Amino acid sequence: MALRPVQLKHLKNLFQIGTDEQVAKALDKIHPSDISVLFSELNEDQMKRLVDCLLLVKKAGKTLKELPEFILPDILEFIEIEKIAKIINRLDLDDASYMLTKIPENKWQTILEGVEIRRRINLEKLLLYPEDSAGSVMNPVTFSVSIEKTVAQAIADLQTFPERETVFYVYIVDGKRLEGVIPLRNLVIADSKASVRDIMKKNVIFIQATSDQEDAAQLVSQYNLLAIPVVDENKNLLGVIAVDDVIDIFEEEATEDIYHMAGLSGEDRAFTPVLTKIKKRSPWLLVNLTTAFLSALVILFFEATIAKVAALAAYMHIIAGLGGNGGIQSMVVITRSIALGEMEFSRVYQAIGKEMLNGLGLGIIGGMLVALIAGFVEMSPYLGVIALVSMVFNMIFAGFMGASVPLVLKWLKQDPAVGSGVFVTTIVDITGVFIFLGLATIFLDKL
Repeated sequence: MALRPVQLKHLKNLFQIGTDEQVAKALDKIHPSDISVLFSELNEDQMKRLVDCLLLVKKAGKTLKELPEFILPDILEFIEIEKIAKIINRLDLDDASYMLTKIPENKWQTILEGVEIRRRINLEKLLLYPEDSAGSVMNPVTFSVSIEKTVAQAIADLQTFPERETVFYVYIVDGKRLEGVIPLRNLVIADSKASVRDIMKKNVIFIQATSDQEDAAQLVSQYNLLAIPVVDENKNLLGVIAVDDVIDIFEEEATEDIYHMAGLSGEDRAFTPVLTKIKKRSPWLLVNLTTAFLSALVILFFEATIAKVAALAAYMHIIAGLGGNGGIQSMVVITRSIALGEMEFSRVYQAIGKEMLNGLGLGIIGGMLVALIAGFVEMSPYLGVIALVSMVFNMIFAGFMGASVPLVLKWLKQDPAVGSGVFVTTIVDITGVFIFLGLATIFLDKL
């Protein structure tokens, strides 16, 4: 349950007047996700003290892990190297690896020198995997049982496994090769004398270590798994990705897509220095400036038409604006379908067709409203008809562009979210203005 405002206020007051021990005692009773909201309320020195208090109750790592991905690097910059090493020592290996990736690589070696040797070796292995791969987010500590063992022996092994509270499935191996899986419940209720070979499921859902982490998340979601094993090219068991990690992956990918749609870099965060923000955002600003000039050129081309019927200047923005909005809606729907693995390229034409039909329907509804307003306010039925026809054609085109651009980017092996919004809105805006002013020019003597 989240902290109530009064509780948050009390905690902040205690943080101001209490000792580290008093603050730590209070923090020990609060869930890490609730503690994490405090970081946004504190300055740099107070953040350092909060981390010190969390270290006293061994909650620093779990709390920092709850921070949004794009804020965590800023917080870690304030924490001393030796304290980060202490935090890394207490986290699960997959969480420790995640934490390290949010720190500049030139600090890794210094931090790892303060980490226990066996843990350091495992962390260095995880860090070798490509960023955002299944191997980079897996926990290499996993429970597996030899295919030659009995159920009783497997249960005995589980009882001595140090991290048995994280076990959802028992993975059956021949040497290191993954051969089968037994849900924990099935193991417990099975005949203790039976062989694990006889009760295991042979069709194991697994993911290659070099595959994208998003693919692993989709498999867990598709098959309603609590965890998914990670293997190498020889199907040797390397680790496991649990469902809590999958939630983090979905959140990370969603945030990344939102940033990309807005033309932002993942390095552009709330506390990023202003000069860095300007450097990261200026390329997309220049792209938007270029596309704005393209729209302006189309309007200038019809300058004489607008000069004769000033009302066209108002209605062309309505046509362009609604078309751009329709295109963005189609783009978001298709991008989401691609991200969740719902979009099969054999059904691409069907998806595009549905978005175009949707555009037709919305175009008729919106166009009729605009036509009625134009006809009533401007006392020009021809202007209303031109607005209606322009709206219908532009909304159909918006559906086509909104569906097509993400699919083309995916076909080109690019992130469908990157720049899609800019391309869709620009092309739809220009097209809508061109159709509207073009028809107005043709029927200018009627207006």
